[in-house]
Amino acid sequence: MKKQQSGFTLIELMIVVAIIGILAAIAIPSYMDYTKKARVSELLNIASPGKASVSEFMITEQTNTVTAADAAIEDTTTANINLVSWSGTEISIVADTTQIGDLTLELTPTLDMATGIVSWVCDSTGNDARLAPSSCR
Repeated sequence: MKKQQSGFTLIELMIVVAIIGILAAIAIPSYMDYTKKARVSELLNIASPGKASVSEFMITEQTNTVTAADAAIEDTTTANINLVSWSGTEISIVADTTQIGDLTLELTPTLDMATGIVSWVCDSTGNDARLAPSSCR
């Protein structure tokens, strides 16, 4: 009896390697953007206490004018954040350029005197603004 050889041909193996190469070429850049977007979420999370203190002051005092002392926002730096500050009109969060890239988020509050509700508008600037959450683009 003759024994039949079985296995993959060279062409079949080359096709598999090509498919894996194409998938890797697409997946790796997408994964890098995904990890940067995950780091950007820290930018908005770190601003939450500042947003609460500014909103509370605006509602309590019925004013749109908030000083840095009244805002009680601490300048914070982390591995992903270079600076968090209150300019008098907005909270600015500057991302670390080595971890995320050139991205700054600006959160601007507005008090509706009639309803007593503070609404926040988020805007993003910088070369990597595409990484910002959809609410900030």
